[in-house]
Amino acid sequence: MDRYRNIAAAAKSEGHDAASIAAGLQDDFMGLIAIFDRHLARPIAVQGQARTALFEAKSAAQRGLELSQRLVGLLQGPRLSRPG
Repeated sequence: MDRYRNIAAAAKSEGHDAASIAAGLQDDFMGLIAIFDRHLARPIAVQGQARTALFEAKSAAQRGLELSQRLVGLLQGPRLSRPG
């Protein structure tokens, strides 16, 4: 987990905005899902508990993708001006 904290800290210090970080997470989750799909498409390569673990990991990646997509939408959505 420290690796990801270091990446997040570096991104913050480099001035990346939250929307670009969320979009990066979205891309990472899409990549993970593609990897799981490739492995699950091989019927002989993965069986039993390993196959179940891949399905569960893919489901978790899909949830992460959905959440990151929602986050991107929130961060890039129209910003309401404050009354002033």
